Amino acid sequence: MKQSGMAMVEALVAAGLLALGLLGASRLTLRALDAALQTRHQEQAQSLAREALDCAVGQTQPCPAAENVTRQGMAYTVQVQQRPLAPGLADIAVQITWRSNSGPQQLTWHTRRSELPGWHGVSSP
Repeated sequence: MKQSGMAMVEALVAAGLLALGLLGASRLTLRALDAALQTRHQEQAQSLAREALDCAVGQTQPCPAAENVTRQGMAYTVQVQQRPLAPGLADIAVQITWRSNSGPQQLTWHTRRSELPGWHGVSSP
């Protein structure tokens, strides 16, 4: 009788350890999925910032100062601000904001644009 009781205790301890191991593995998997989702949102924000900076620097079309964009089910707000620094020099700031599971997120990129023509300062042979 003592043998069967001891086997039952060993089985319960083994089941408990297995349950703890599975719980740890599932928690690790959930964190990995959340990190992958955060990375995807960050990449989308960087893509939007790159597009907004290209538009503002290239001046090929009128760029909206602020717009709401939805990509892959996530709503992003894009804001472009241009500020003159000196004659012929402007600072361009693009700010992307979105709300994730961990709270509001923000990405800000800056660049400068010169109003000088591309050929200025280049001598021909």
